[in-house]
Amino acid sequence: GMYFPSIGTLRSKYVPDSHRSVIMNLFGIPLNVLVVGVFLSIQKLGLQGALSISSCALGLATVCMFRLKGKVALEAAATS
Repeated sequence: GMYFPSIGTLRSKYVPDSHRSVIMNLFGIPLNVLVVGVFLSIQKLGLQGALSISSCALGLATVCMFRLKGKVALEAAATS
């Protein structure tokens, strides 16, 4: 139950209001391409392949999150 309030708080903190809809739509495009690609090739991939792709995407998102966290910490240290 905390996902959407947390994401909303992060969006309001890091994404400017004037560009929020464009940025969120641009981030949605790769996600939709990934989902359609997996669904179209599910016969070749099988369940294990589809879950492997999902795990890789989740791992990539985790790496990106830690890099963003590091950049925010550097920014905070530079401003204080």
